[in-house]
Amino acid sequence: MKKTLKILGLTIGALFALLIAAAIILPLVFDPNQYKGEIIQLVKDKTGRDLKIEKKIGWSFFPRLGVEAGGLELSNAPGFGKAPFAKIDAAGVHIEFLPLLSGKITVGTVYLHGLNLNLAKNAAGKNNWEDLTAKEAKPAKPEAEKKESGKTSLEGLSVGRLDIRRANINWQDAAAGSTLTVHNLELSTGKFVSGEPLDLRLGFEMVRDKAAPIKAALQSRLTASPNMLKLANLDLKVDDSRLTGSMEIHNFASPAVRFDLALDKIDLDRYLAADKPAGKPAAGAKNAPAPATEAPVELPLSALRSLEVNGKFHIQEMKALGLRSKDAHIQLNAKNGLIAFGPNQAKLYGGSYHGETALDVRGKTPQIQMAEKLEQVQLGPLLKDMNLFDHYQGAGNVELKLTGQGFDANAIKRSLNGNVAVSIKDGRIDGVDLGKFIKALTGKGDALTKVTKLVPEKGDHTVFGQMSATFQIVNGVANNRDFVLRAVDFTAAGKGRADLVNEKLDYRLDLANLGSEGKKCKTLPVRIEGPFANLSYLPDMEEILKCQAQKQVEKNLQKGLEGLLAPKKRK
Repeated sequence: MKKTLKILGLTIGALFALLIAAAIILPLVFDPNQYKGEIIQLVKDKTGRDLKIEKKIGWSFFPRLGVEAGGLELSNAPGFGKAPFAKIDAAGVHIEFLPLLSGKITVGTVYLHGLNLNLAKNAAGKNNWEDLTAKEAKPAKPEAEKKESGKTSLEGLSVGRLDIRRANINWQDAAAGSTLTVHNLELSTGKFVSGEPLDLRLGFEMVRDKAAPIKAALQSRLTASPNMLKLANLDLKVDDSRLTGSMEIHNFASPAVRFDLALDKIDLDRYLAADKPAGKPAAGAKNAPAPATEAPVELPLSALRSLEVNGKFHIQEMKALGLRSKDAHIQLNAKNGLIAFGPNQAKLYGGSYHGETALDVRGKTPQIQMAEKLEQVQLGPLLKDMNLFDHYQGAGNVELKLTGQGFDANAIKRSLNGNVAVSIKDGRIDGVDLGKFIKALTGKGDALTKVTKLVPEKGDHTVFGQMSATFQIVNGVANNRDFVLRAVDFTAAGKGRADLVNEKLDYRLDLANLGSEGKKCKTLPVRIEGPFANLSYLPDMEEILKCQAQKQVEKNLQKGLEGLLAPKKRK
């Protein structure tokens, strides 16, 4: 035992002596700073750019062998300004000493501190790194030259900790007129061995154009190999939102994604880039330009056809496109061009949502199928947040089964076909008092006086107990013939059509007091027309006046009959 300890002690002592000798002798024998000029000239010859090395290139020997440099600066590509392409305060690579004795190269630490990287694209679409990535064509070497004896094998290569601190990345796109900046990027990892897990930590702050900054921090257990990436114990924080769970990607050539994620809360509208509407031209302005219309966004067919995803997503609170929901459960399955969303469910606006949507992009034209249901949803705040209507309230049930096809949203709307059923309880319609219309019609006075009382006034509203309707949609136009509304003292029956593509309504309501439903000239016809966002409610004056004239004729006939039949008085 004593002999073993003695040998071990001598071995360790010899290694330390060797390390100390290397620390003393290597800088004397080999000084990398004497090759600065050659390194700078080599970069100039290969890239045409200027490299500066302001600080000394130094050796490190304990506890690991390494080389370090600082004050590095690489000039920008011609035509991209005087600001350097890249600037680094300090960088280095450390190699574990003991594995070298067995012929293995173990990179202990790779660090990069104080990086400033300026990426840019000019108006012509050319970027400032193309010259660095262009590869020179090399003649093929004979197989015998590829294998040289005496070289150290790299099979035992492994990389330890990666440490990036205080990195800043600036991106300017002159073609798109946008900028993106990443501040204070911090990245650290554990030891990397292919196929084995390592700890990953990442944090940064990002600013796009003039939008509010986004702060992000990521922690995970990362496993990577040439054909697989796995994130376990995922914990991602973006501003006030926190995402947890796991994700896997297999077969990078044709990726297959698996995920199981949970999000506590998110406001997507905060991150969606909304273009501000152009100001309206002044009244009477001539030659005012027509408002620009946004080009429809087409479906990325090639990407969708190659998509292979299987996962589920739970979101506790979400706001997207103005809509708010809670406790949402979303499932996504996609393979070979068939993409299925659902069955999904969520709580929203006092009610619930259940639905499934399928997108089939296997053929020439994408096909979509929807089966969606809302139950006991408060329609007032829902429709207001959707920017559709701001005049309706009530607890509603909506069930739809629709199909469509096309390459963008407009084409899909034009091809919509299917059925929709709507029922609302305890509702209210702002902007019109249908009960007042009926009272004005049945009140005393001549026809013209009654007509003037049928114009909606500020503060008018209609309260009802129940409303129901079904719609048959053909090529983006919804037709209805069974609308029924019941209030305390009147009813309404309606029919008409809604153009979903142009968002216009052409509808007729027949209002009547209880007991007078369907009786000729006992109902008040009302036309509801115009764009969805600004509907007008106007009585059908032609029919009203016709009925008034008929009543007057009937009244005159009645008087005439009474005069003929009445007994004559004696003189």
